[in-house]
Amino acid sequence: MVHLADGILLLAIKRLNGERSERSLFHVLNGKRSATTLQDAFFYELESIFGQFPQATYSYESMLKGFEKRGWLDRKQFKLTKAGEMISSPEAVERLFNRLGGERRDYNATTWKRLSLFVQTFMSKEHARTFYPVQADRPAEQWVKQLLQLDRDWKALMRTFHLEIEKALDHVGDPYATAVVYRFTGAFETGLTYEQIASLLDVDAETARLYFLAGWNELLKVLPEDAKIRGFTYGLSTDRMTYSAHESYDLFLKGYTFDQVQARRRLRTSTIEDHVVEMAMYLAVFPLEQFVPMQDIVAIEKLRDPVSWALKPVFEEMGNVSYFQIRLVFARLKGGETFV
Repeated sequence: MVHLADGILLLAIKRLNGERSERSLFHVLNGKRSATTLQDAFFYELESIFGQFPQATYSYESMLKGFEKRGWLDRKQFKLTKAGEMISSPEAVERLFNRLGGERRDYNATTWKRLSLFVQTFMSKEHARTFYPVQADRPAEQWVKQLLQLDRDWKALMRTFHLEIEKALDHVGDPYATAVVYRFTGAFETGLTYEQIASLLDVDAETARLYFLAGWNELLKVLPEDAKIRGFTYGLSTDRMTYSAHESYDLFLKGYTFDQVQARRRLRTSTIEDHVVEMAMYLAVFPLEQFVPMQDIVAIEKLRDPVSWALKPVFEEMGNVSYFQIRLVFARLKGGETFV
């Protein structure tokens, strides 16, 4: 039996286009926040699954062996066979893939922990029932305790939260909305497990988990900016740039040069270069010509194979630019800029 989750992972391999290794995908699936993995996720459009399939090396190896045994994967090239391409191609696979929200996973996960725990706590208190917290998360527990100490009309706010969620889920639609609704725990009923939701939706448990991740991500995205429930995102950020890169970025904003930033932060040249690449990837405006002469920018764009993000062919052809400079130009091209 073929599961939708298999299609998601096969589509990830397809997007890597045989240009990255099996280990590269493993790090993306586990959400490793290294420069190389962030760049792989960015260039090969894997950000939505970033960190959404945490697994041990053994499980990953077992999965790849399974794909190979079923004739879906050529492991020597790390590319899909024709059969694998067929399983990764349905529209339902791509639609779910692009909704998973891996690039916002910490924001999404923390918001869910806070809200689900708040709902359980409030409803249990209303009905004078004791309960075991649905979230074993100390920061979320402390957050909810502090929230409930505030002098608010919580009953009225709960009605507002309910209406806001209901309206947002109408936009999200099924099966994603169903997966989200049944995960909530109240005073008398415990949220369903993924296995139980899978039974309701007639899918496997892993696909049910992905429906929940996609549904919750979409719900947070379609909520109006002034929605009361956005209070549960207080202090959280959807920024994709790493904290360390942000520190370097702040110094550049103050006018420090590359060498000065490196000296102040006492980091290796390659580390600061990775930070600059992150800036090129994520900032709306980036001063590319400060790092690469315009004639080289144009030459790199002309040399790049339109269906590839491999650095080496361009590096070997150019001869006078660094991998760092090529990555910067690629980052801006990937973001939609063009220079030719």
